[in-house]
Formats: sequence, C-alpha cells, structure tokens
Amino acid sequence: MFTALYQIAKNTMRESLREPIFLLVLLTAMCMMGLFPIFTMFYFHAQEKLVVDSAMATTMIFGWVTAVLIASYAISREIDNGTALLLLSKPVRRPVFIVAKILGVLGAVSCFWALAAMATLINLRVAQDQFRMDFVVMGIYFGAIILSFVLAGIHNYVVRSSFPMTTVICMLILMPIVTILAHFLHYQGAHVGLNTTCIPALILILYSVWAMATLATALSTRLNLVSNLLVCLVLFMLGLMSDYLFGRQAREPWYDSVPKGEGTLWMCQYRFAPTEMTKVGKWERPVDLDHEWGFVVWSDQTKPVELQVLGESPEAMWRDGQGWKKNPNDLDSPAEYMATYDKETQKWSVVHIRHERDDVEPGATGLDAAFTSVVFRRGNNPPRVPDGGNYVNPYPTGGSFVMSAFYALIPNWQLFWMADALSANVAIPVTYVVYGGIYVVLMIIMLMVFAVAMFWEREVGTQIIN
Repeated sequence: MFTALYQIAKNTMRESLREPIFLLVLLTAMCMMGLFPIFTMFYFHAQEKLVVDSAMATTMIFGWVTAVLIASYAISREIDNGTALLLLSKPVRRPVFIVAKILGVLGAVSCFWALAAMATLINLRVAQDQFRMDFVVMGIYFGAIILSFVLAGIHNYVVRSSFPMTTVICMLILMPIVTILAHFLHYQGAHVGLNTTCIPALILILYSVWAMATLATALSTRLNLVSNLLVCLVLFMLGLMSDYLFGRQAREPWYDSVPKGEGTLWMCQYRFAPTEMTKVGKWERPVDLDHEWGFVVWSDQTKPVELQVLGESPEAMWRDGQGWKKNPNDLDSPAEYMATYDKETQKWSVVHIRHERDDVEPGATGLDAAFTSVVFRRGNNPPRVPDGGNYVNPYPTGGSFVMSAFYALIPNWQLFWMADALSANVAIPVTYVVYGGIYVVLMIIMLMVFAVAMFWEREVGTQIIN
C-alpha cells in the first residue's frame, strides 16, 4: 500500500510540474514580484510594505490558482480519459489513489510556494533603499530565471525531456543560490542581508495554499475544471468574509471563572434581578483586563486572606503568596476571587467571580436578591457584547450553532494573512505558526476523508468508454 501511495504521489507531482500552465503561472508570479521594487519609488518610506504586501498577495492568489488548475488536471482529467480506471484495475484501493493524488498536488504547490517565498526575500532585499535599489541583485534574480529557461531548452533539445518540469527544477536549484548571494552581497560597501521577519507570514501563506489545494483536489473527484474554479472562488470569497458573515453570529464561549491560556483576557458582567427569569438582552461591553484595567490579582481560595497596601507602585511591590497570584494560570484551581488595586486611593476591591448567585441570602427578595454575574473569555480579537442568560442560569447563551458550524468549516483566509502585522512591525509568534500548522493538518485530513467519500462510488473512464 505504501509503495503504491508513494509512486502515485510522485507521479502526480511530476505530472503537475510538467503542465505548461504551472510554468506559465509561476513565471508570471515571479516576474511580477521581480518588478515590485521598481514601483516603490512612488511610495515614500513604504517600499518594504509595498513589496511584502504585493508579494504575499501574489503568492497566495497565484498559488491558489495553480492548486485548482493542477488538481483538476490530476484528478478529473484522469477520471475521464481512463488513466484512473487503469490504476484502479490493479491492486490499488480508491482511498490510496485519492490520498496519493492529494499528496502529489501538495508537493507541486509546495514547489511553487518555495520559489515564490525566495522571490519575496530577494526582492525585499532589492527594495531596502527607496532611492538606490540594488540593481545587481535584481539582475542576478532575472538572470537566474532566464538561465533556467536556457538550461531547460538545451536539456529538452538533447534528451527530449519535459521543458516545463526541467525549468522548474532549474529554478529550484538556482533560486536558493541567488537567495544566499542576496544575503551576503554588500550594498555600497555595507552588509544588508535578508529581512527574515516575513518568513513566518510566508509559512502561513503556504498553509492557505495547502488548504486550497486539498479542497480543489477533493472537489475534482466530482467537478470539472470550470465548475471547480467557480466553487473554489465562492469558498474563497466566503472565507475572506467569514468574520462578517458567520463570525458575528457564531457562539463565543464565556466562562464563569478565568480560563487558562495565553490570549487576551476579556471580562463581561451583568446585574441580574429576581424578575429576570427569561433570556436577558445585551450585557455590558467586554473589558480587556490585560490593558484597560489596573493592577489585578486572583485567588482560588474560598476565604482569601486580606491584601496589604502596596503604595503607588503595586507592580514593583507585589509578591505572589497566601493564595493570591498575579497570573491566573498559576492557580491550582479555578479562580474564585478577583482583586483590583486603585493606585490613587491605595485600596483593594475584592470581587467574587465564581458562582456569584450562591452569595444571595436564602429568602431574600427584591434588590436584596440581585447579584452581578461576571464571565470571562480569552481571545486575541475583541469579543461581541454577549447576550442571553437568566437569573437561574446567569451565563451568556447568545450565538447560533449553525453559524458556528459554518464558521468552523469554511476556512477563514484572514487567519493566514499577516501583512498587517508585518506593516505594524509586530512579530508573529512561533506558537501562532505552530497552531496554524496543526489547524491546516486537521483540515487536510478532514478534506481527505471528504475526497475519499466523494470518490468512493465515482464512475471512472466514462469518456473513453463512450
């Protein structure tokens, strides 16, 4: 099974690289990226942003187009012309066939991304200086592209090999050399080097291309090229507007106590009265505890000890102890109390944040039976103002399960677009790249299962039989 998987994947990758459309799209993308530094002379002090944004957009869009095209050629065409029928007549199971096809397509689009990523680094090096571009590196870059075509032409003439595939292989050999030269070559007597801060963002672009390639391959089991392009275009547009179309209506989980994690901590509260036994409307606006509030500490004790005055500099004076922690992740149990320190009055305010309804005295009525429910959630993006909950069950319940399902199933392409973070000189955390990789791997596995299900009863070789 593994031998068949490897051989089919390898042949699929080779056939994809042999497609003239692959080379045409790749050449167009690399020439466009090579010309981006020239346009920077029209943008004062924004040359790097222009090159990075344009190169990343080119890599993503052209990578998606390449993925859809070669996926259609690799699957739908082989189903129609009988190649798939020939393979399946041998001891090759359908799941092995379709999974190998997906892996082969992923290998081909990875080659496309690798060349586009190196082109981005090289041309970002060219555009380091707005008024004095490094035309030497630019000349070496375009020279390597031309040399790849020349070598492929000679090789094709001598041994009759595939011209597109040989050209791509030559680029895969020459472009790393050009990248190394661009890093070590001096510019006007000074060492400039490559700007590697965009590499994590480029890796996220690779993830998006993988996701689109797997999706396009799965759809190719049932759709032809034109239909596949249209469906992928629709999913692309829906993914770009995912936050607006689905995210606003998706469920956002709020917790009675502080959830552990590294994301921004948000807090929301609502004061419930005994008359509110049905679903309530909007709660208060969520507050960013990490930035909008002052000095906050947490305790998981049922009866926490009294806190001491810390003067005007609580950050410097504070020491964890006696059940109170500055970081709620350090608590052994869910936080029961939150204490905030006012620097002006130098006083603590302690709030019970868990099972607040238990504080109501038995038999209390009216305002004496009212209580304030405090809920928390973590997330890098500001959450919506929650709604829902009642006096008996004082937790937000807003959001639609259907919209949450759509929000989870349709890829949110904005999560892979980090150009804004690079423009703001914000470093992309390694953990974000790792979590993005895990997310894409799970998506690829899910789409593989979907592709196998779509291909299970698919008739193959109908065109050649007719």
